[in-house]
Amino acid sequence: MMQVDEKLCTGCGRCLEVCPTGAIRLVKGVAAIEASLCRECQACLEACPNGAILAVEEVREPVPAPARPVTTGTRPSAGILSTLGSALAFVGREVLPRVVDMLLEQQEGQRTGPFPTGIPRSSVGGQGRRWRWRRRGRR
Repeated sequence: MMQVDEKLCTGCGRCLEVCPTGAIRLVKGVAAIEASLCRECQACLEACPNGAILAVEEVREPVPAPARPVTTGTRPSAGILSTLGSALAFVGREVLPRVVDMLLEQQEGQRTGPFPTGIPRSSVGGQGRRWRWRRRGRR
């Protein structure tokens, strides 16, 4: 909201010339702003050589929020949502970059098998082949 300080206004008319909506007029040698026409473009604020025009914010009373209807079982609680958000953030930050690196390495042919480089194959699932072989032999 634009206001005129009547003590500082000299009635020079520069604000009248720059106002695009014609919201300013001189009344008894002092600028007056019609609030219904003013679009708060602040062109008059910059044009006033005396700083008589001020941009003032209206103080509005807080409006209470409408009461939300209570529903049961339709939305997850805030605790579940925050836990889910934390889990997704962890996956995106820690797991996803590793998966992307692994896929890029496989695509480039740097890896020969399903195991990460640097880990000996004998230490990963050492008894798995024997157990599967035994199981096949029983059938």
